[in-house]
Amino acid sequence: MSGTTDSAFRLARAIVGVLRKAVAALVVVFFGYMAIAVLVQIAGRYVFNYSIDWTAETATFAQIWMIFLAGGLAMRERLHVSVDALNQVLPEPVLRGLTIAIALPCLWFLGQAIVGSFALIEIGRIQSSPVLQVPMWIPYLSLPVGLSYFGLEFLLVLAERWRNPTPERTVA
Repeated sequence: MSGTTDSAFRLARAIVGVLRKAVAALVVVFFGYMAIAVLVQIAGRYVFNYSIDWTAETATFAQIWMIFLAGGLAMRERLHVSVDALNQVLPEPVLRGLTIAIALPCLWFLGQAIVGSFALIEIGRIQSSPVLQVPMWIPYLSLPVGLSYFGLEFLLVLAERWRNPTPERTVA
């Protein structure tokens, strides 16, 4: 049984590793595209005295996707704001209880945001972008995709926090 469990954990780690690399690559691609599109827009406007409308629209879509995907990357690196003063003074069982008490409303909110995003996608099926006429469900899809990835990273951080509730505790 433990051999099966070990291989399942190895497979899960490999899948998460590939997913993390793919998300990081997408964030870089979206950021690069956004920077190039904005530079093209600026060059068009100030060098050629011509506004290239589609660059602003596609840069906005790239930014939306980049932000929602990067939120999960930030969670993985623990770059979101947190208060950890109690980690220095409370015993581990109390810290584990606080972790659960804080995680439950966060997970509830995340679930509500994901479920709510599907209604927005349905609205996006009948809308299109002003310039390129791109169906708006495509940029709206960034919500459930990005929030789901954020949720996965959040759960992984929670599991690690449960295993070691005082990683930054200093030895006096």
